[in-house]
Amino acid sequence: MNVLFLIPGIFSLVLVLRRRIVTAFLSVYLPSLLLLPQEYSLRIPHCPPLTAAQFALIPIGIATVRQLVRSRSFRFMDALVCMFVASIAVTEILREPIMANGIFAGIDAFISILLAYVAGRRLIEPDRRFEAVKRIVILFLLTAPICFWEWRMEQNPYGEFGHKYLGIVYQVGGVRNDYERQGGSFNNPEIEGIALGMAFALNSWLVFLNKGQRGAKFGGLLSKLEKFHIPGLLLILLIWFTGSRGPLISLAAGIVILQISRVKHTKVATVVVMVLLIVGLQATQQYFARLTDIDPFSRMSADVSSARYRLLMNETYAPIAEKGGWLGWGATGVPEVGGMRSIDNEFLRVHLVQGELGYILIVLICVESIRTGIAQFWRFHALEDRVFACSMLAAFVVLWITLYTVFMGAQLPQFAFLLIGWGQSIVHGRTSTAPAAATETNPKFLIRKVLS
Repeated sequence: MNVLFLIPGIFSLVLVLRRRIVTAFLSVYLPSLLLLPQEYSLRIPHCPPLTAAQFALIPIGIATVRQLVRSRSFRFMDALVCMFVASIAVTEILREPIMANGIFAGIDAFISILLAYVAGRRLIEPDRRFEAVKRIVILFLLTAPICFWEWRMEQNPYGEFGHKYLGIVYQVGGVRNDYERQGGSFNNPEIEGIALGMAFALNSWLVFLNKGQRGAKFGGLLSKLEKFHIPGLLLILLIWFTGSRGPLISLAAGIVILQISRVKHTKVATVVVMVLLIVGLQATQQYFARLTDIDPFSRMSADVSSARYRLLMNETYAPIAEKGGWLGWGATGVPEVGGMRSIDNEFLRVHLVQGELGYILIVLICVESIRTGIAQFWRFHALEDRVFACSMLAAFVVLWITLYTVFMGAQLPQFAFLLIGWGQSIVHGRTSTAPAAATETNPKFLIRKVLS
């Protein structure tokens, strides 16, 4: 039955060959990415396991890479992402005991990071901005019944289906405060919370468009829901269902960022908000330091135990990361200390696995995404563009703050780098009211025209 996950790839390939790349992206890739878990995958002989979203992304990504190369429109972030993917591939090939596994890791990084990034760079701006944001928000809302069921009934429908029909061992989020922590299609409460928080930030732009009646084609139902802020409130509720503090804290920071677009003097407001966020993050760190300053043998709640684990993990693995050198230990070579198997800090995990080179690159990617977001927000004069740039900046703040408390797993690398690439390409645009495939040409099965 796993062979069914190849179908999105076939549909995507046919659409790309017919020069309907945008349709393949919006109607095949995004649903496969946001509605199907990473565990739903197919292993083709001599290839790594690939998910339905990865199969769908391959033809889209190859076409957009060719477009980007031919356009000769490169940015500093392009080089950072390429070097980051190369760092993963080189480290895994050199450090993995079985070279084939290292090659597979490089292929997975190429698809999930580089191709997703280039797709975001080339396919959305400026005319498909509204369609893409609307599609992302709706897809997350469609998972709400599944998330609620998991939270209330302590059963993940994805896991139940995967176990019964696909033979997949599906891990659930665990119980906190007497309720199951929902992980949704991302199968991890923290990671699900990050994705939902980023979707909330993007949804704020839809709220702005709907409130201003700016010609965007919402449809009657979505327009009414946005009028009463139902999508935004539902996304917040789903984040709360994850039982994860990291996404909630970063969401609060993102909401503060979103207020900048309401102020006339944007540069002054940006500086004030950044200062407030720095002070708030320091206060949060001091709070958790006091919270975890207890006798390790005393009885503690799940929240305190989780916070203490992260504190000890950061202190214990920091010197080990330094010993990894420029290329790190590799994914399977990191020494296990004190039974701490889960590295719940993406920056620390990259430092351990990829060494100094990967760590420097991920920090530069983080800084450049924030810098670009601020620069674009300051550069735009049209209010609609400024609000969108502010929404994208808030999404990046949600992402990078929370990744200090969790690894970047499941579908999050694809979703995150898709938005990072998108953030690099934001230009003065218009709200598209045309259907998704309106600007696409007549279908022709000529691959040279697709890639031209």
